[in-house]
Amino acid sequence: MKVKRWNILGYAKEDVNNLVEHGFSPLLAGVLCSRGLKTPELARQFLKSGTESLYDPFLIKDMDRAVERLRRAIENGEKVAVYGDYDVDGVTSTCLVYQYLTSKGVPCIVHIPDRLDEGYGVNETAIRNIAASGATLIVTVDCGITAVNETALAKELGVDIIITDHHECSGELPDAEAVIDPRRPDCCYPFPYLAGVGVAFKLISAMEGREGTEGLLETYGDLVALGTLADVMPVMDENRVLIRCGMEIIRSGRRDGLASLVEVSGGDIKKLAPDKIGYTIAPRLNAAGRMGKARSAFLLLSANGKESADVIARELCDLNRDRQQLEAGILADALSMLKEQPVGLPIILGSDAWHQGVAGIVASRISERFFVPAIIVCFDGEEGHGSCRSFGGFDLFSALDASKDLLEGFGGHTLAAGITVKRNNFDAFKRRFWQYYLLNTDSSYVPTMDINFEIEDARVLNTKNVEDLMVLEPWGNGNPQPLFCIRDAVIEQMTLIGEGKHIKMRASKNGSMLDCVFFAKTVYDLALKQGDRADLAFFPQINEFRGNRSVQLLLREVKPAEEYIKQRDEEMDLIHRFEGQLTKEEKKLFLPERRNFVDVWHTIERLSEKLSRFGGEMRGVLYGIGALLPSTPIPKIYACLRIFAEMGLISIVQNGTEIDIIVHSGNKRADLNASRIHKKLRS
Repeated sequence: MKVKRWNILGYAKEDVNNLVEHGFSPLLAGVLCSRGLKTPELARQFLKSGTESLYDPFLIKDMDRAVERLRRAIENGEKVAVYGDYDVDGVTSTCLVYQYLTSKGVPCIVHIPDRLDEGYGVNETAIRNIAASGATLIVTVDCGITAVNETALAKELGVDIIITDHHECSGELPDAEAVIDPRRPDCCYPFPYLAGVGVAFKLISAMEGREGTEGLLETYGDLVALGTLADVMPVMDENRVLIRCGMEIIRSGRRDGLASLVEVSGGDIKKLAPDKIGYTIAPRLNAAGRMGKARSAFLLLSANGKESADVIARELCDLNRDRQQLEAGILADALSMLKEQPVGLPIILGSDAWHQGVAGIVASRISERFFVPAIIVCFDGEEGHGSCRSFGGFDLFSALDASKDLLEGFGGHTLAAGITVKRNNFDAFKRRFWQYYLLNTDSSYVPTMDINFEIEDARVLNTKNVEDLMVLEPWGNGNPQPLFCIRDAVIEQMTLIGEGKHIKMRASKNGSMLDCVFFAKTVYDLALKQGDRADLAFFPQINEFRGNRSVQLLLREVKPAEEYIKQRDEEMDLIHRFEGQLTKEEKKLFLPERRNFVDVWHTIERLSEKLSRFGGEMRGVLYGIGALLPSTPIPKIYACLRIFAEMGLISIVQNGTEIDIIVHSGNKRADLNASRIHKKLRS
């Protein structure tokens, strides 16, 4: 199993002792100090979650102009259009502003662009249609910061625009009635990392005044939390407050659409955790936009009555399943094209056959898999629309800005963006992007995992200390779930659970027993066996079973302890000399018995069949097979693989300590005694 480099943040003992003296429990104090919150004052400031810590919305540039124009529209009974976006942040923003305006008696219409036909952002056709409908004011949400030409067109047609957005500003700002974006270069707002829905909330907060903030959060806080979490905005400062308040509203179940979606997804709305938003609720809402039916997500969040909400929730789940199938097909297609890509550079691929709605997900999958930024472009005629995902903190927005003369348009954030590119500029764009990447990235970058600190005495992991960590919630970007590590623990027991998809483990450290669970990992993935010593990276949680509460370690990574790494290095040194001269004793270490051949063959056959069903590959297999065959020495397993390869049963690709294999279909019989390698070992 490949692991990341562990970056152990650590802390000064005197700082932790100081926080403990001021009432913080040891685990919580350690996490706070490892994140630079070393004094009681800094720690309490971070943990504040009341609405009194929200900033004055009028600190955002142009907010006064937006409020004045919107109040005039309400007083005059003007028809107002809310122009949104098709992702969760855009849909929640649209729903929030639409519901607020209709509560004020405003005749209001909604436009969410069709991802497939209109693409991202404000477009001229939509502006003309809105003007023809009789609307005299457009409020954009989660979009519009680059809509210079579209704003000018609206003015010509007699329609004013208030822009609310949170994306990066590139070049000229639109000449709108107001441009509300905390990322504006000339905006001095204290917290520029609001989601689009956060900016929309600031607009209605300004309309109601500070005394109305509590009531607005009671009504719309769930939408703010949902959009902020789904857009992976930093969970700190104002966002932390908005999410904490919003999650309480979500768990109350008062919004019928959200309650139905959680129920149809197999969850419990009362127990919904913030981290579940990102991988259970957001994908289903996003599926509507990806499949060209974003209005379904808007209708769900606006639904009144459980019966109608259930119908839409089931529709979104069906769309999500369709999206998953599309994604799998495009990912497989993209992976087959990688031979055309330079190794180690951003992966930039394009096709006429791909569905734009899932391009972003595929880009994310590829980026995570190959540790480089990825861009997936879907061409239609001579124009392509692409989704970009970063890796390792690489600044996508700056890279795209450096290539803007080759693009028809782009927008987004440092870590995620979208582009429009002409087919005849695609190759030039790739070369320019690669050149920028080489000049602006660290080629020696290794993926890392931040660990707050090492736990030397496992007795600190008691229920009281673990429960106290919960005041750090909600977890998310900028406030990740704290991770700890224990080194040199003994693996006492491993049990497969969940139909063999997960591992339940018991480990020990200096007499303390540790109950652990490792989701989506098998013994093969772990490449360790009972009795081995290992280093564990984990988040501790409270497990409740039949009324009993105990601490369970939710494992994030496991790697061999230092002594086992040395042992493996010695084994690999021996394996690297396999083709050279071996002593008689070394040959004995490699020489397989008949049962070794049988065991290894049956193991790789089962693995190949299982992995192929899920699109997996047999990569880095040596110690994975060793974990499944704990009584078979690693050199004998390696010799079996080499003999199988010599006889044409499998193919081997060896790169350093990594050994990948492909099992050949067809004839599975061979006379292993005829093997040159086998004869050499027997001699």
